[in-house]
Amino acid sequence: MSGTQTVPLRQARPSRGLTLSTKIFAATAAIVAAVLGLILVLTWRSANATADRAVNRALNSTSELVATKLSERGKSLQRNAETFVDASSFRSLIETKMANDVLDQAQEAADRTGADWVQITDAIGMRLAKSDQPGAPSDTLSGSALIGTALEGKSATGYGNPTDTTLIQAVAVPILSAGNKVIGTLMAAKALDSTFAATIRSGGDVDVVFFALDPAGKPHVAASTLGRGAAVATLVTELAAAPASRDSSVMRMEPFINGQRFVAVGSRLLSASGRAVGGVAVLRSRDVEFAAFNRLRTIILLGFAGGLVIAGVLSFGIARQVTRPVDQLVEATRRAADGDYAADITVRATGEIGTLADAFRSMLADLREKQSLVEFLSASSNLADAKTVQFEALRRTAEMAVREAGVTPGSTFAVRYEVKELLGVGGMGSVFKAIDTELGDVIAIKTLKADILSHDPLALDRFKSEIRLARRISHRNVVRTHDLGEYHGVYFITMEYVEGKSLKQLIRDRGRLPVPVTLTVAKQLCRALEVAHDQGVIHRDIKPHNMVVEPDGVLKVMDFGIARLASRTDGMTQAGMVVGTPEYMAPEQLMGGEIDARADIYSAGCVIYECLTGQTPHSAENQYTLVAKLLEETPEAPGVLNPEVPSALSELVMRALAKDPAGRPQSATVFHDLLAALG
Repeated sequence: MSGTQTVPLRQARPSRGLTLSTKIFAATAAIVAAVLGLILVLTWRSANATADRAVNRALNSTSELVATKLSERGKSLQRNAETFVDASSFRSLIETKMANDVLDQAQEAADRTGADWVQITDAIGMRLAKSDQPGAPSDTLSGSALIGTALEGKSATGYGNPTDTTLIQAVAVPILSAGNKVIGTLMAAKALDSTFAATIRSGGDVDVVFFALDPAGKPHVAASTLGRGAAVATLVTELAAAPASRDSSVMRMEPFINGQRFVAVGSRLLSASGRAVGGVAVLRSRDVEFAAFNRLRTIILLGFAGGLVIAGVLSFGIARQVTRPVDQLVEATRRAADGDYAADITVRATGEIGTLADAFRSMLADLREKQSLVEFLSASSNLADAKTVQFEALRRTAEMAVREAGVTPGSTFAVRYEVKELLGVGGMGSVFKAIDTELGDVIAIKTLKADILSHDPLALDRFKSEIRLARRISHRNVVRTHDLGEYHGVYFITMEYVEGKSLKQLIRDRGRLPVPVTLTVAKQLCRALEVAHDQGVIHRDIKPHNMVVEPDGVLKVMDFGIARLASRTDGMTQAGMVVGTPEYMAPEQLMGGEIDARADIYSAGCVIYECLTGQTPHSAENQYTLVAKLLEETPEAPGVLNPEVPSALSELVMRALAKDPAGRPQSATVFHDLLAALG
């Protein structure tokens, strides 16, 4: 065909693994993510450490505050008690041991000292009165370390637990006679209750829990600003069981109470004898303390996400910038693999990419100069002479075809087509070279025989189907079909005009073809089948007669007239209706069975076999013998008939000729790749 045609490249098959662009993007994004992630981790650790220090400072400060308050409370209670017992009137009453008077003094002492209750003993530690229990028995209290110390003439302080769930802070002071003789003791006690805990809490964002230990050592909540729930009970249990620090008094926990995470510091409360009778825990909410740091974390995370997105966009741009020249070289490589060496390498890069581009330009220039197929074609017999001989051999047939089609070279057909010459006669009609006067293009016109149309009512439908199928295929290795028309009862299609020689004629003229030439033809045939099969079209009549080799070495597959959609079920090509050329037909097609794309693979194998050996895989004197051979016999391998054929290529061709479709390459793409791997 004259003129220049822009032919779309075969769609590239997905490469294995990730593309270079994706790898660069992924690597860059991963590095940025790692850096940002490291910054996030370090910042978060620093924030945690800062928050922990703040919590610890607050807890230590509060613990010191609690210790100070308890100390001041005890000292105040002791001073008040000592002042009270210094009164001479009080000493006289103790010496007389008048019960009612002593009880009154105990109650008055409780009021003056600020104690919750006061009890008074005599010189040997017998209880004389207890302010909150008028009927308290006269038990001996000398066994108490607190009372015992006071009986020795010294004031004493300590903590106690009158019951399993109460905790007190107590002092005991001696009552001295005028001669400084111990005549009794006064013990004043104040409860460590929720009221006292609340006064501590009001001093800061802390909570306080007091707990008492029963005789078995089991802790019980005595007072709490957090309530007495199960979580608080668990806390005091863990504090009581936790090992103390070096000072044997401080314990640290991180409980979860009322939906918040706390940091707790606990210390033991000791009796005058040094025995642990309970403890106090100071708690600070970690969540409250970390609120600012949580906001900082959110900001950091948002910044991380935003930075990652920006980094991703930038890395993708960088990746595209780096890989764009590579993509152009890859595309040029694919075009060269398709037999197109005219790719223009516009890459103007430096470094390794520039070196690669220069090498590829040199390679393409070398390929353009050394096209084995073009050289082979140029060495063949003169194309014009071959056409003249062919036309003379078919003169009578041609004259009959011209009369039947109503098309005469030199005339105008269907108003717009100027007919130049008859190109050939086939089973369904004739093909003419013509000029489309409206577009100025050289085209081919294929007419349908009138007798076929009259004897076969489905012929016209098949003819229309040919157009619908063929127009869906657009590829440099496929003859492009343009349109369907009807003129004065003659149905015809217009198609791309191909200037070249049929592959069958080339084999007849030259015999078997060189292996490199055959591989070039075979790979282009597979490309044509690949694009047709991708559209769901099976050719069904692949043979050298339906292929034209252009002077520039491009193979064109034509005549999709008997093709059908692989999924078509309208009965236009019915089961059992054999369509095709027996020498090139797959066994399942020959038997009229259901076929798929692998039938074209078999036919392609026959074509390659003929190119390598100069003969078809099977031949016979009559069609019946031919069919029998095709179904029952295995042809000799191409390598046996032609020693120049490599064993790998010979084996691949025999695989394509497998009688069982499952034994063949399962697609044109697979067949092409296997051929490409051979060279």
